[in-house]
Amino acid sequence: MIKILNNTILFLLIGVFLLSSGFAAVAKAPPLSLGSHFAAQGNYDAAITEYKRFIFFHPDDPRLGEVYHDIGLAYRAEGLWTEAIAALRTATHYATDRESKSEYQLALAVTLIATKNYDLAELELIKVMLRNPSVRLHRRMLFLKTVLYIYQFRWKEARRVGREYTTDERLETLFDAAVNTPQKSANVASLLSKILPGLGHVYIGDWRNGLNALLLNGALGFLTIDAILDEHYTDAALWVGLVLLRYYRGNTFRARTAVEQFNLQKSRQAAEVLLQRLQKIADTP
Repeated sequence: MIKILNNTILFLLIGVFLLSSGFAAVAKAPPLSLGSHFAAQGNYDAAITEYKRFIFFHPDDPRLGEVYHDIGLAYRAEGLWTEAIAALRTATHYATDRESKSEYQLALAVTLIATKNYDLAELELIKVMLRNPSVRLHRRMLFLKTVLYIYQFRWKEARRVGREYTTDERLETLFDAAVNTPQKSANVASLLSKILPGLGHVYIGDWRNGLNALLLNGALGFLTIDAILDEHYTDAALWVGLVLLRYYRGNTFRARTAVEQFNLQKSRQAAEVLLQRLQKIADTP
């Protein structure tokens, strides 16, 4: 009996040893390669788990910056923008050299641009520029800065930085078109709508809404005048006070909004063409 008990204890000790050895093996480099494998397969949750396992067992490892960078990219691929930004900021904190820090900040800038945090993205790009990075990273910085300005419709600044990035003549022509993008005046549309309801929409080529506004306000005006002619002054006052003025003022407001949307759409179209050309330049060896 004692012999059986001793054998049992021996097996338990061996099992504990093997189990602890297994944990020790997991705690070493394999989580990084396994995490990279999962990320390549698109299994980002599993990749993040493996990266965090490495961080837990190696809190002082010099590769922490790289690991947090990979975590940030995995979060970004999942569309978890807040987590991605936090991880990439941590990566820059743990970066052990200037080149890596610039690399992580560029990845952070991309994420901030994607989330429309343009001011913060520009700040990260300025930090990279002040660090005097390598030629490769400097070109990436110029590319992202051009993209950033294009997204903000800052055509002149985008062109200035873009010229440092490339001498592409087609891109220069597209910048000319962007600078000269036709813009309508919201004040003019508002004034035209006050003169004649619907005329503000016609000003931007929106004939359908312009005609609807004209017919609706015209019909309300007719009903008001008809009530006055029939000496139904209370009804006429109600038509004017509760209905006609509301639609008349609303027509003016909608005309102004329509112009703003028109201008925004034109700017977006110009930006899309520029970004497509810029991407084509970047993809060209």
